[in-house]
Amino acid sequence: MELKRQAYIVTSIAFSPDGKYVLSGSWDNTVKLWDISQGKQIRAFKGHTGYVSSAAFSPDGRYALSGSNDQTLKLWDISTGNEIRTFIHTEGGALLPVKSVAFSPSGRYVLSVRGDNLKLWDVSTGKGIKTFMQGERFLGIPNVILSAAFSPDGRYVLSGGSDYNVRLWEVSTGKEVRTFTGNTWAVSTVAFSRDGKYALSGGFDASIRIWDISTGEEVAMMAGFDDGEWIAITSEGYYNASENGAKDLSVKVDNIHYSVDRFYDVFYRPDIVSAKLHGEDISGLVTITMKDAVKSPPPSVEFTAIPSDTDKSRAKVCYRAKSTGGGIGEVRLFHNGKLIKSDGYYREAAKTGAEKISLAALSSKVIYEDMRGVKVKEKGRETGAAVTKSKGDVFNDCEEIETISGENEVSVTAFNRDNTVQSYMKTAGFNAKIQSEEPHLYILSVGIDRYKDSSVNLKYAVKDAKDIQERFMLEGATLYKPENIHHEMLTDRDATKTDILNKVSKLSKRIKPNDNFIFFAAGHGVLLQNQYFMLTHDYDGALSDNILISANEIVEMSKEIKSLSQLFIFDTCHAGGVDYIVSGLYDARMSVLAKKMGLHIYASASSLQEAMDGYKGNGLFSHSLLDGLNNNSGADKNSDGKVSLVELGEYSKMTTVEISKKIGYTQIPLIINFGKDNAVYNLR
Repeated sequence: MELKRQAYIVTSIAFSPDGKYVLSGSWDNTVKLWDISQGKQIRAFKGHTGYVSSAAFSPDGRYALSGSNDQTLKLWDISTGNEIRTFIHTEGGALLPVKSVAFSPSGRYVLSVRGDNLKLWDVSTGKGIKTFMQGERFLGIPNVILSAAFSPDGRYVLSGGSDYNVRLWEVSTGKEVRTFTGNTWAVSTVAFSRDGKYALSGGFDASIRIWDISTGEEVAMMAGFDDGEWIAITSEGYYNASENGAKDLSVKVDNIHYSVDRFYDVFYRPDIVSAKLHGEDISGLVTITMKDAVKSPPPSVEFTAIPSDTDKSRAKVCYRAKSTGGGIGEVRLFHNGKLIKSDGYYREAAKTGAEKISLAALSSKVIYEDMRGVKVKEKGRETGAAVTKSKGDVFNDCEEIETISGENEVSVTAFNRDNTVQSYMKTAGFNAKIQSEEPHLYILSVGIDRYKDSSVNLKYAVKDAKDIQERFMLEGATLYKPENIHHEMLTDRDATKTDILNKVSKLSKRIKPNDNFIFFAAGHGVLLQNQYFMLTHDYDGALSDNILISANEIVEMSKEIKSLSQLFIFDTCHAGGVDYIVSGLYDARMSVLAKKMGLHIYASASSLQEAMDGYKGNGLFSHSLLDGLNNNSGADKNSDGKVSLVELGEYSKMTTVEISKKIGYTQIPLIINFGKDNAVYNLR
């Protein structure tokens, strides 16, 4: 809608305490009162000789306060519209407006901001009580204060300004209590949390920062970008972000910028971010800070031999990693985005086969205490996600890869010796002029309802595995010849660790790079010592290597399978319950797994009770996945007549979230896409 008649810019708005009314200040020198329920202007408060730059309600809603560029504040009676009192704020420099006004929580005082100072006034007398920050300068010019706020108890005032700082003032003495530093540009707005323990600041650097009032330390910084990407990062460097959010934030050391996504393997930790924002002590979880990690810079990488166009089914690529001062750790080689070679491995968790551990006891509290114990045991050892053998300052290697018809892209990347910072990805390509083979689809489906320890038995895992396999086969027939679709299923007593790994090994001898591979697993998943593990049928109440498939073993499974297009689906139940810590740690571990392997992972963790309840005869996430696999045009987001891996994942996630809310809880699957997108089926 567009106004056809002359109107004035609105410079300030405020809700009344009861939410029934709104104040607006504008360039027509007036303050207007609006009735929200009727959308009707009740009255206009007139008396300023300059535009109104700020407005606020008193805590009891009986009065309005306005500030103007005429150097005054005015107190108004809401019921009559009469002016009660004028406060003249002359300090602060010529031509500057009263930028901000606020009532104290008791309503006894008002605060005004103008130029380089804050001024506290007594409402009943109209007299100025004290002035804060008078005459302070920044870069040789007066600091302009842009925003201020009272603490909930009225004891403190928070201010932000052009000197990039946030300041805390004690109202009774007028003294500065603390300065919060870290913003990289002017601070334009500030606020207190409801409990008064935290301060918020927003500024010209497009960030929102959270500060601990008692210590002055920055808790976390949040930023949103105009393309919808976002990031939240703690002062230690641990972060949560959208798919590309970490690429838009960098760490600068010795005039070198490192994008935050190069710290992904160690510092992508949504669980730690959530814990810190919940006020928890994370010191026992922090193995290294980002500032310390970057002191050991990642190596440089390059290809030393790459084929030109070839007519061979195999091609040799050679590459080199050179230390830039931080040594050389894990080196990863990718073919068309999928990991085919790496020498890093996760430390195995210290499990014991003698001690019986109840899965129901693995709550988020127990998981975090377990992780803190690992930090103490490993003090002084490697701090990264992976362990590697020393490579010196130069590392050369070669790999013979199986080519596919057409474009072949190879990429190499390396980490510093601590495996905490990743190098740039170096990519090269060549064309293989070989005969194109028809692709095959291979499906390995695992479902476990019955465990040796019957106390953790499930209800829908086997049915989920069967139904998912059948639906992938049915829809896959729109892309593959019937004889090119292959399926294997392992359930209950046939789904031991040995059975699963042996089946993968047998399949690996048949699967070729241009084939497609889908692995589905429904059952229990656990988080131990900062790792993800899948429980197999052999679980008898004791957690030991022979009944757990670790994240590292899943990586090895993916590398063994030569398919360049792989989808791993984990519909797992966490018996200890799923809260923000458990879901955040699942996110961290699954996301790092997907990025390392260069493939697609769908993962959904539910509590034992939610898994047992199910939804219409399946686990909830499997139900949503089956819906997306049912010739569903709603899953075809780009309307191209086919449903891709990315589209199927997003549809399944959206459906799961919507249904879970309707039935009284929240389940948010992880859909992680680091592999190239491919069609799952064509719509019929």
